[in-house]
Amino acid sequence: MAKGLILYFDIDTGFYPGLHHGLAYLLGAVKQENDIDFMHIFKEEHITFAKNEIEGKQWDFVGVSFTTNQKKFLRELLRITDVSKQFFIAGGVHPTLDKENIFKDFPQIDGICIGEGEKPLLELCRRLDKGKDIYTTPSFWFKVSVQDIKEGKKRHRKKVVSNIVQNMVAPLVHIDKLPEPDYTIFDYKRIISDNADKFPMMLGRGCPYQCAYCCNVAISNNYSNKGEYTRFPSIRRSIEKIKNNLALYPRTQSIIFADDTFTVKKLWLHEFCKVYKYEIDLPFECNARVETISDSVCEDLKLAGCKSIDFGVESGNEWLRRNILNRKHNNEIIVKAFETVHKHGIKAFAFNIIGMPFETREMMKDTFKLNKRLNAEYGRAFYYYPYPGTAMHEISLKLKIMQDNIENLTGYLEAPSVKEYFATHKDIRKYYNKLNLFFTVRIILSKLKLPKIIQTAILFFSQVLWQPLASFHSQQSNRIIIAVRAKLKIFAIRYLR
Repeated sequence: MAKGLILYFDIDTGFYPGLHHGLAYLLGAVKQENDIDFMHIFKEEHITFAKNEIEGKQWDFVGVSFTTNQKKFLRELLRITDVSKQFFIAGGVHPTLDKENIFKDFPQIDGICIGEGEKPLLELCRRLDKGKDIYTTPSFWFKVSVQDIKEGKKRHRKKVVSNIVQNMVAPLVHIDKLPEPDYTIFDYKRIISDNADKFPMMLGRGCPYQCAYCCNVAISNNYSNKGEYTRFPSIRRSIEKIKNNLALYPRTQSIIFADDTFTVKKLWLHEFCKVYKYEIDLPFECNARVETISDSVCEDLKLAGCKSIDFGVESGNEWLRRNILNRKHNNEIIVKAFETVHKHGIKAFAFNIIGMPFETREMMKDTFKLNKRLNAEYGRAFYYYPYPGTAMHEISLKLKIMQDNIENLTGYLEAPSVKEYFATHKDIRKYYNKLNLFFTVRIILSKLKLPKIIQTAILFFSQVLWQPLASFHSQQSNRIIIAVRAKLKIFAIRYLR
């Protein structure tokens, strides 16, 4: 069996503690036949631990999974670590989105896995174990030497561009054919406990929509059968997965289904909700698009035990949503979806993005106004970040509007990522903080059941005092505030959501 080490970079994302569903599936597939160690790097001091682990043993391979916002932490690991004696590979969202530039950005990397890795990594491990040719492994690109190419070895019969062997990406497979996810690779008991005994799970994969800021479009384009990108397991397999996870953590009080678009397949959802109610019968939360919401969908969800639905509102300005974000619905459809959810006794969560290309101060004000109309129990605002491979990244490159220090940003919670062409950073920060403060007050008020006139007054005065209160949302806050905020977050998850 192959002996490998896989590192997952997860520093300052704003979501730890959390489980990574893709890696749980990946390790569930590969660990069956191989000796694999896993390290969850969620603090900067863990980078030193990773260095020692890499240099302390001879591995058949060392793999890293990282997103765009984690690049600077990978650079730091490679700066202090000698990986020259290891077969060093990478995978995850960023290598898939930016495959053409990975070997230039990280010369230490020998190979990258593009797209879903369960079967490709398992095949690579089998070839490593048996001493077979690894350079034709499907879904992998490998860096090779000029000498190897000149010698014309058989392993390079695949396409070679600029010393890179580019193998075809393996077709998508049905989720029923994949092994069960292995959440034991994480400190799952602590993660779920800190999340108020809510167990995050993922059943399906993919999203059929074409949002200009989202990675799904770019990822799906890698596959020859991209029409099958949005997939759900059979109802029976879905229930089996849930039961296996619940056996792992019997204290589970509710489930968070992290599927991008849980309500997109109406027939599947209808059957799932009936069986879920009968065999599982736990409260749950899920994600949905406003276009997929109807009375019948809400009736199915409510019957099954759905307590809350998360929606991507993104912007309250229809021109920006339609022409830049490629989200065609109007504000009234969003309002109607929230009204329908509330009518059926289900809570709503609103995601928003601030500081996008072409977004003006007035457009940000539109977003704030729309969220006041929606009356969501909770929500969140994020700074826009241009991810490689997305249509909005192409716009950001073409217009040269990305911040010069964008490589140092670790995510969408720190600071604006675009230059001050359309709105000042002061205004972007203002509406980022005002929205997040608004949602914080909303979640408290939704629990207190105060008269509407009192709620309105509290919301008004919280917005008047937004500047001193905003420090609790700033990534740049001092350590004391960060520590207090972390405790408040756990409290809010347990008692307010």
